[in-house]
Amino acid sequence: MSEQAKLKPFVSRAWWKQSNQRTMATLSKLSKAFLLPIALLPIAGIFLGVGATISSKVDPASAAWYFGNFLNKMGDIAFGNLPVLFCISVAMAYTEDAGVAALTSVVGFLVFNAIQLSLLNEAFAHIQYVVDIEGVANPIKGLTVDGLKSASPTLLTADELLNYMRNSEIYQRLFDNPNAKIVIVSSARVSDQFNLLFYTGQTWAVQSKLLTTNLGVNSLNTGVFGGIFVGAIAAFAFNRFHKTQLPSALSFFSGTKLVPIIMFLAVIPLAFIFMIIWPLIGTGLAWFGNNSGKLPVGLDSLIFEIFERSLVPFGLHHVFYSPLWWTQAGGSMADLVANVLKDPLSYMAFLKDLQAAGYIDASVDVAKISAADAIVAVNSWVSSLNASTISAVGDQTIMYKIIADPKITFTMVEHMGLNLGRFQSGKFPFMMFGLPAAAAAMWFSVPKQNRKQVMGIYFSAAFTCFLTGITEPIEFTFLFVAPWLFYGVHMPLCAISFMLMGLLHVHTSMTVSGGFIDFIVFGIIPFVGGKGTNFYWILVVGIPYIAIYFAAFYFCIKYGKVGIPGRDGSAKLYTKADFKAKQGGSEASAVPAKGDAAKREKARKIIEFLGGPNNITAVDSCASRLRVTVVDSSVVDQNGIKSLGGSTGMIVRGKSVQIVYGGEQEVIKPYMRELLAAMRKEQAAAIPNGQSPKTK
Repeated sequence: MSEQAKLKPFVSRAWWKQSNQRTMATLSKLSKAFLLPIALLPIAGIFLGVGATISSKVDPASAAWYFGNFLNKMGDIAFGNLPVLFCISVAMAYTEDAGVAALTSVVGFLVFNAIQLSLLNEAFAHIQYVVDIEGVANPIKGLTVDGLKSASPTLLTADELLNYMRNSEIYQRLFDNPNAKIVIVSSARVSDQFNLLFYTGQTWAVQSKLLTTNLGVNSLNTGVFGGIFVGAIAAFAFNRFHKTQLPSALSFFSGTKLVPIIMFLAVIPLAFIFMIIWPLIGTGLAWFGNNSGKLPVGLDSLIFEIFERSLVPFGLHHVFYSPLWWTQAGGSMADLVANVLKDPLSYMAFLKDLQAAGYIDASVDVAKISAADAIVAVNSWVSSLNASTISAVGDQTIMYKIIADPKITFTMVEHMGLNLGRFQSGKFPFMMFGLPAAAAAMWFSVPKQNRKQVMGIYFSAAFTCFLTGITEPIEFTFLFVAPWLFYGVHMPLCAISFMLMGLLHVHTSMTVSGGFIDFIVFGIIPFVGGKGTNFYWILVVGIPYIAIYFAAFYFCIKYGKVGIPGRDGSAKLYTKADFKAKQGGSEASAVPAKGDAAKREKARKIIEFLGGPNNITAVDSCASRLRVTVVDSSVVDQNGIKSLGGSTGMIVRGKSVQIVYGGEQEVIKPYMRELLAAMRKEQAAAIPNGQSPKTK
């Protein structure tokens, strides 16, 4: 064998490059898919927060309470069904918003969960009683009592239950009178563990905390992961089979009618894969969620933000934080409750919270309370919570459920051992205060004769960042001209912000970014409702961040001779495109688009500059970008697209082209799709059979 043959790599560099480009394009589209359900969260969050605050402050019999509860439930239903929303969104993202794909994904999601339900069977359960204790010094009403767990639990009579409680270490201290008796108010069977495939027996049977209800079907709590995978299969089924022609006897089921049928069968192996691996993965994620928060001085938040911010230039940060916001990796309420019940005396601060809430008599010295009495109080509190609160998983999901539940606060959960908001609250100081100050510093570093020209772009970007938390125009400007400013100054300050918010136990949630709107909805309003968001620490840290960001950026730009817009002769903010492509924009100005005709003409020119209809395979959009998949990116005229106006930059990576508009893309996209369809129809009519059009 020759020396050259020995040194030949296993895979070629070209193959590796193409594979990397395909992977990045797929992940980029997945990140875009997440934005559709996320876009629903702001309005749902407003309804949830305002409704919960109103209903917690008024008489339950009043009209105001019903109005608050009405708003609360409207918001809560969106957060309670995130898995199916993600399922639909992913299916649509990979099929150019095809309605059949959306319907197919719902069919698949239902079948996916129904298969699990069919194979789940109860292994161990117990009877849960609600009793009144009479004939004692301090009569108790509505006490929740859990019977023994067994494979076949039996319902006890009042005398049998009384005897069980007298001999129980947990309940025996409640009976200071031998003549005490109990009255069983109600009883219910509670499942503890389920057999699933080979997960059987008390050691391996699936814990009930790993299950949830998805669209009314009891199944594994796979969070958004299950929905994402089902949505991906739905997209594949649509793209592969929606044009399939069956034999004439079955022709009725051809085309789009075939897709849901294929999906019905395609999710069977997926369901079995999840049933095999998810009990282990779910347990692992729960362990991570419970233990990652034990790192000292907010290090978990700091590490999170270093990774999250480093992915922003590539648009993949949504993929990174999703498991922490919406799965057991971000925490589990069921695990918290179980930990407290194992050793309640280790949670004295939480027991004081229960006493303040009326679950422990005010005359009791909590420092001297017995474990049995503490467990009784904890069980009584748990029984008053919403079922969806107890089953909630994920940093953001748990926070939303707490806002909607009047019987629990963020302070309680903090004292139970979970610092909610550790993967969210850190965004507020640098988005509301830091980056707007950086924009101001950039403007002040511009020579005086140029300041008026660039004032609008800097201050509009700063206000947008403060109000909504959209940071791209500011971040990508200094990321493009001086990457060391992003990675050496901005990223460390972001990470420190997260660390401080974690250290100070700030529990302010958000939709997707930490702007002033979310600060009001998830910080101030829940605080007024007594939730303990500790939002004021955002102001305490954020206000100094104004000076820190301003000084750091002004000094670095001024003395580092950084060529930001206004200092380098340009008058635009840079974007992800400029960071990746390092190409200057055209100085040509475009006439502002007015009316449908202008928008249509602009869309037509974009198609032309992208290489024509035959070079375009897909058109989509996300929060701020027009996303186009092309056959050959080398023919794309970036300067031509920028000369049309409205775009602040582009990014070209492999076959993926992203044009940053900030809002206009949602209008351009449908025009482009309409024009592409018309152009291709004309081409099909004009080209003889057997020939195919060539890329322009």
